[in-house]
Amino acid sequence: MLRGCVGFSSFSSCSSSCSFSTTRTTILGRKFFPRSLAAKSNSFLAAKKTRTAACAAKKRSVLSSIRSETNNSSSFHSEKVVSTEEDKEKEETEGGRDWTEKMVKSENFEKGKARAFEAYSRNNESGGSILTLKTDDELNLEEHARPKWSRDRETANVPSTSRALLSIAPMMEYTHNHFRYLCRLLSKRVWLWTEMEVDMTLKHVPVELRNKYVDFTLNQHPLVMQLGGSDADALGFSASLAKPHGYDEINLNCGCPSEKVAGKGCFGATLMRDPDLVAECCAAMAKNADGIPISVKCRIGVDGNDSYDELYRFVETIASKSPVRRFHVHCRKALLNGISPSQNRSIPPLRHEWVYALARDFPECEFFLNGGVKTLEEVKTQLRCQPTDKATANTIKGVMIGRQAHADPWGLLSRADVELFGESENPCKSRRDLLAKYAKYCDATQGKNGTMKDGSPVPAPRHFMHSIQNIFAGCTNAKIWKRLVDDQLQGSRKKEPNLTVTEIMERTLGCIPDEVLDAPPGYANFGSDAPAGEYVPIGEGLSEEEKEWTSEVPVVGGNFLARKDLGRIFS
Repeated sequence: MLRGCVGFSSFSSCSSSCSFSTTRTTILGRKFFPRSLAAKSNSFLAAKKTRTAACAAKKRSVLSSIRSETNNSSSFHSEKVVSTEEDKEKEETEGGRDWTEKMVKSENFEKGKARAFEAYSRNNESGGSILTLKTDDELNLEEHARPKWSRDRETANVPSTSRALLSIAPMMEYTHNHFRYLCRLLSKRVWLWTEMEVDMTLKHVPVELRNKYVDFTLNQHPLVMQLGGSDADALGFSASLAKPHGYDEINLNCGCPSEKVAGKGCFGATLMRDPDLVAECCAAMAKNADGIPISVKCRIGVDGNDSYDELYRFVETIASKSPVRRFHVHCRKALLNGISPSQNRSIPPLRHEWVYALARDFPECEFFLNGGVKTLEEVKTQLRCQPTDKATANTIKGVMIGRQAHADPWGLLSRADVELFGESENPCKSRRDLLAKYAKYCDATQGKNGTMKDGSPVPAPRHFMHSIQNIFAGCTNAKIWKRLVDDQLQGSRKKEPNLTVTEIMERTLGCIPDEVLDAPPGYANFGSDAPAGEYVPIGEGLSEEEKEWTSEVPVVGGNFLARKDLGRIFS
């Protein structure tokens, strides 16, 4: 069958081999069908057109009903929801509001909305605010109402020497300025990372827009900037841009398995196949960073290159040919074909033992473990226990956590300073304290980067609210609050272009019990399995005898592979 023969010469040379008995022949891009097939094709197209029209009509009907429901519920100035007589009688007999009830059903959403509206109206009449602390302690919000940015730095930054016992991993579309500001409010000691910034983007973006990519608030220290790329000159130039902003560390991404990065981009996890190129890039970054430490974040292998010997040579080459002495290792291999980046965080088996083996084999370097750790107790376990001999072998220097920091920021970070770093107190006394500070920052930063064509500010309230959407994870009415926030954000560009984060919180936080808003770090979430108001201590982690490792500690020359194809796997 001929397809797309271009030009008459091509047609004449191929015409002898063409058979007119073929059901479909393509000549110069035109398709010819026998009459019998043409009739069938016409009837098929007519039926398809009818089905398409029916689906479109059904879709329009559904969308119109959704819009009408949204319009009825999105405005907070709509009429107060009236409860049924049964509900009123229940509240009276039980002594007012029953906060222990998990209002997850649709009818209970209306109750939560009504309670939030009541609190909002009450505060409007009295001139109060739901973000005012219920204690006698004064809340200093001035520094958050006027955040200082790195581009306005008056003095040079000295790279932090604080131990990176816990770091928040770089995550695209998550670890932006707003989320990092929230994390810094929760912990002063945890190390924060930027999103990955691509070297070519920083090199070719207009000068007036570069601050959008490298600027940050000064309170975010210690902060690591992660770069992505494979061009030594471009990476060196990017490092020179980061220098005046005063980052505490600059990292090269050698572990991202995304198709856009490791596939078309030819960097990320693909770089693990070329350690000499990585060493060249790191040397160029160090030359232009003027003393800022350079590090590498990598996996333990890529596709078929997943032996411990290859990982050893990767680290050895970089350490010998560049000033890099810090390695952040995700303890899984990367599969670049067939699975997505999210599957790459769960399908390849974890090999924590490999990072401890690297720490044993390279005592002059620092290694940080990433992958499979979700709680502070697990962090303590990884830092205390090691599968290698403590008397003779070095151990890891810290642990990195990624998605869990966004899934439950309060649960992970609110008491990290006391429990992990040995501080005397935690920065935030309650969620109300945290949200009051964060709201001040959001209102001061809103519209910092200008406006869009429709006049909406950049950044807008939806950018800020994304960072705190899980701040009530596991608490009573958390889903109700998220739905109320979503209603506020829907259509706010046209209806309320000047809507602020503070106003959104004033309108929605009334559905959250005061017991949750004012609970100190470490106290059980109201409505959870533990009794309300009971402090739940963080354990010290597992002991050496209790900790179970999943495989042997690899050694060079032992034919150790990251895949599950040897008899050395314990689980």
